[in-house]
Amino acid sequence: MKTYYSSSSHSNFDTALAILMCLVIGGVIVNTTDIIWIQLISILITIGAVIVIIYYHRKRTFTIKFLENEIIIEHQFLKKKIKVSYVDLLVIEFLSIHKSPDRNKIHFKTENQLQSLSFLAIAHSDQYIEFIKWLKTKNDKLELKVFPSDHIMNHKIQEIYGFKYRKMLKKTL
Repeated sequence: MKTYYSSSSHSNFDTALAILMCLVIGGVIVNTTDIIWIQLISILITIGAVIVIIYYHRKRTFTIKFLENEIIIEHQFLKKKIKVSYVDLLVIEFLSIHKSPDRNKIHFKTENQLQSLSFLAIAHSDQYIEFIKWLKTKNDKLELKVFPSDHIMNHKIQEIYGFKYRKMLKKTL
């Protein structure tokens, strides 16, 4: 029984950096002005921004496990667990953006809602191909996407599933 695992904990550094930037900007505004009400407003705005960033980060941080029978998404800070059947998995995308770690994005249905999650890539190169093959055994209607379309992963998937493994959009004038 093979288990694939990933998380969105890569965003922890981004969140810490955003909080630090808010605190520095708020601190600079407080230290450069002598007017008390402007200092008070800048402190309140800084605290509000930090609270919003933390609240948003709590919702974005999760671990995802692709088990034999289902996908389990555990939100670490919310103590919330979502179970997704492989039949409800609609799309998996491989995103490779310059100067950024490779990521996967999945689209799935839960209780008549479409949701999507982005996380660090499950695997790279041939291991990702094995992962895709494994997912296709669980759900043969799964749509595969690769961005950018000229990435080597696109060519590797084409070698297995042919050129038309994904839906081609017809552009008309």
